[in-house]
Amino acid sequence: MIIRIFRAIVREGRHADFKKVIEMLTLPNIKHRNGMVAFYPGQPVEANSDEFVLITVWKDSAIKKFHSSTDWIKSIIPPEALPLLQEWHDQDYKSFGVHEEPFKPLLQNL
Repeated sequence: MIIRIFRAIVREGRHADFKKVIEMLTLPNIKHRNGMVAFYPGQPVEANSDEFVLITVWKDSAIKKFHSSTDWIKSIIPPEALPLLQEWHDQDYKSFGVHEEPFKPLLQNL
């Protein structure tokens, strides 16, 4: 699996606008993408932080197709969100120590 972490610094005073755009445009857009395993939008815990994250988990084959067919930032982060951002970064990670398929119990009757 591929874990993608998108980190964004949102302009001061624009947190609510950014959350609204993400909730209304981004999350419905990515929710049913082929190969999407999970997604987790995150907002600041500390009141003085402007950093948000969007963590997505993809099947390997899906992210490779997605990368080759489109610009990820433009397709996931809508144009309406870009003026709200001061800066952003994204990074992909290959998972390890976990199985691609759901875990199956070793002993059925515990």
